[in-house]
Amino acid sequence: MARPQLGDEISKRIIDLIIERDLPPGSPMPTELDLMADIGVSRNSIREAIRALRALGIVEVRHGYGTFVGSAGSEALRTWLLFRTRTPGAGTTGRLRDLLEVREMLETELTRRVARRHRPELIADLEERVARMRRKGPDSATADREFHDLICAEAGFDLARELTRLFWDVYQAAESELGGPAGSAVTTAKRHQAIVDALVSADPDAAEEAVHRHFDEVRKRAKAGAYGGLGAATPC
Repeated sequence: MARPQLGDEISKRIIDLIIERDLPPGSPMPTELDLMADIGVSRNSIREAIRALRALGIVEVRHGYGTFVGSAGSEALRTWLLFRTRTPGAGTTGRLRDLLEVREMLETELTRRVARRHRPELIADLEERVARMRRKGPDSATADREFHDLICAEAGFDLARELTRLFWDVYQAAESELGGPAGSAVTTAKRHQAIVDALVSADPDAAEEAVHRHFDEVRKRAKAGAYGGLGAATPC
């Protein structure tokens, strides 16, 4: 088995080859023999590196067909974030709050950008999600997620949108394990409606303030929750 340091280096060199040869997702990977010749390491070392890259979604092994360049989705990062935020210890709730802070930074800037210019159809879509949030039930959380995703999509930054989706999902999965007071559907809808109103006014400063107030409410639940925890499976 390749030593960890050597394995990391081989993985990086394989990634460099993918980039240098401009291989898009779905393209066949060079064969093991080609990689051995290009990188100058053993077959076992190449196989260890391929296994590591497969776990990250950078390569995809299709049994009976071969190895292909993967799409490198966010699943590996999702797994890491879930593990980091859910690992028992004194810092667990602090990690969740850190995750919330990062999400707030991203969404504040994206919402400011959307406030400056957005499609009229966006407001109607957001209003529909707010109306669904007022009704308790599983769809309320779905509408909440869609609300934030619509704003991120409108901002036009695919990576930021993918990250905010990831942070939302990880936060919801982790906080459900920590007891605490749940916010009401009416309060949740009111916080989101304030963001819509700021977008309608085309005022980036008002939009930023509305986003901060929204996250302030979530932080209040964090302080009131058990062990400093967060609202149980409550949309945010």
